[in-house]
Amino acid sequence: MKLIIKTCTVLPFAGGIKDGERERENLNSHNNQDSTHSTKLLSIVVPCYNEELVLDEFYTQTTAVIEQIQNDIMPNLEYEFVFVDDGSRDNTATKVRELNKKDERVHLVKFSRNFGKEAGILAGFKHAKGDMIVLMDADLQDPPHLIIEMVKSHADGYKIIYTKRKDRVGEGYVKSKFSEAFYEIFNRISGVKIESGVRDYRLMDKSVVAELLKMNEYHRFSKSMFAWVGFNKKCLEFDHEPRVAGQTSWSFWKLFNYAIEGFVSFSTAPLRFAFIIGFLVSLFAFVYGIYVILRTLIFGVSLSGWASTIVIISFLGGIQLIVLGVIGEYIARIYEQVKNRPHYIVEEEF
Repeated sequence: MKLIIKTCTVLPFAGGIKDGERERENLNSHNNQDSTHSTKLLSIVVPCYNEELVLDEFYTQTTAVIEQIQNDIMPNLEYEFVFVDDGSRDNTATKVRELNKKDERVHLVKFSRNFGKEAGILAGFKHAKGDMIVLMDADLQDPPHLIIEMVKSHADGYKIIYTKRKDRVGEGYVKSKFSEAFYEIFNRISGVKIESGVRDYRLMDKSVVAELLKMNEYHRFSKSMFAWVGFNKKCLEFDHEPRVAGQTSWSFWKLFNYAIEGFVSFSTAPLRFAFIIGFLVSLFAFVYGIYVILRTLIFGVSLSGWASTIVIISFLGGIQLIVLGVIGEYIARIYEQVKNRPHYIVEEEF
């Protein structure tokens, strides 16, 4: 008896495949809708020093812009303000407390004394909880309406959206030229590049801020740090805006010290420059020494040239002091770093 085995090919039910594909499409669509409608938190970080006169107007204008974003672009957007009072001598902290009574989304970080803007930026970043963090000044020279374009650009995939003035209208001639010279020199000697006129005013993704907080150097220079971390960036240019009230606390001397901080914090070129100067001066002294010896052997001893000798000694002494000063700047930063003191002390926060 023969055993006959028949093989059968089972064809899938066409309707089942279509239903499965349709189910997967519906699931993907649902996931996309969830990501689109998930709540996003925007943190506005505002370092403050004697900004009592402008806080009400700043809060009013900025909240109006955020409400416009909620109505027209991102209805799922929530927000918070993080005001960092950097040891103000006026009633800045009191004004923030008044704002908090009207809006509990307003928070205060009050320092025990003035620690500087860099410490204020760091504290603001540490206390911000947002998916997007906007860093801006309270004097309204950073126009709040740019936040609209920042949020749109972040939605397009940019991690850092920074701002830049189109010109330096409103600045003094000396200050303007000094700033231009700083950026020119800095970009030549540093491994990172900073555009002239760039502001601290910017929106950053929380992942960018997380990387900035990993940088634990005591002497911080935020403009360079923002450039150093990388990520895809977009620049927004705007016209100069005058202060709404009050006066700037940035004197020429503070700006000069800030420039020195930038040179030393993000470049070893000053040390290399000091070495080159020392080498050239030593080479000049060696050649001049040979000249003196030959002149003495050929023409005999002469008392002439004492003035030039005094000038050379003074010149060499000045070069030595400059080189020691440059080395001292770097050693001082090592000293400050190894002490491991906190960047700031918080007296009050809510």
